[in-house]
Amino acid sequence: MITADPHDLAGAYAADALTGEERETFLRHVADCPDCATETALQQEAAAWLALAAARTPPPGLRERVLAEAARTPQLPPTLPAQADERRRRRSTPRLVHLALAASLAAAAALGGLAAWQHQEARQTRQEAASQAADFARLLAAPDTRFVKKDLSYGGTGTVAVSRQLNQAAYFCQELTPLPADKIYQLWYVAPGNKVRSAGLLRARSALQAVSLPPPNTAAALAITVEPSTGSAKPTTDPLTTWLLPTA
Repeated sequence: MITADPHDLAGAYAADALTGEERETFLRHVADCPDCATETALQQEAAAWLALAAARTPPPGLRERVLAEAARTPQLPPTLPAQADERRRRRSTPRLVHLALAASLAAAAALGGLAAWQHQEARQTRQEAASQAADFARLLAAPDTRFVKKDLSYGGTGTVAVSRQLNQAAYFCQELTPLPADKIYQLWYVAPGNKVRSAGLLRARSALQAVSLPPPNTAAALAITVEPSTGSAKPTTDPLTTWLLPTA
């Protein structure tokens, strides 16, 4: 049985550390608590980045920096019944983002996945991040989601996540080769019959980044090309790489 305040269980839920009964109770709580729904999405996003991040040897001094940061980060005390309402009133999106960052920082250090830390530091606005986190959480939690990963010959790695049930997809990459200022990477869906449509623009960055793609519909593949900085209506160069998308 759950004995802790449900408001404190977002991290355990994201890490799949609750029992079946605890999970059901927490989900009922989240359905009526926007704060916890937002925090859960952020925690799930952090866990997803850690799952996708490539393990690597931490640089010298990282452990000391993480421990120092943990020592400076205030920890929440146990919640007493009389304090629960006050805690809920004081919760805000900036606090949720700070907690998600602290949690992902510690986990990234433990797993050697610095890309997750880099992504959290580069988060856009809090509102955009929460919306994007919810989208990624739905995609990564879908039972039919499949991942197609490639090491890119032009630099870095690229992974496409696709759920046909949700008709949703996302592209994760890191360490893309820099391009001239007048060029940009562009993603394309390729449907049967070689019908091509744009799936979005992608700027070269060394940090891990993610792009929510348009609905794949009947697309059989995702391709990437180099285009003028404003993008193109149709590909003007040969694809650098193509990912075959799962059909189911």
